[in-house]
Amino acid sequence: MKLNDEKDQMLMLEQKFAEKLHEMRLKKDFSQERFSEIIGITEVYLRCLENGKNIPNWITWLKICTALGVDISEIQKNYIEPSLDLKMKDDIKNS
Repeated sequence: MKLNDEKDQMLMLEQKFAEKLHEMRLKKDFSQERFSEIIGITEVYLRCLENGKNIPNWITWLKICTALGVDISEIQKNYIEPSLDLKMKDDIKNS
């Protein structure tokens, strides 16, 4: 797999997470304003997460999952592990 392909896959995972976050928030009927208040982040930062421009840190992940009633292991399996696999492959190629 070429490095560009790995970066493209990483961007695709990040976008997939962003879309899923947006979808789950709407399903729970939270406005961006209310949801950002609940999880303790700014509304601007939440928009960045939902647009795929930022990836949350671990504590924010936990707050998001708790507020949405989502099992963190599902997020880990679908988004975190694949992104780590891609990053490790990239590190191995660059060493």
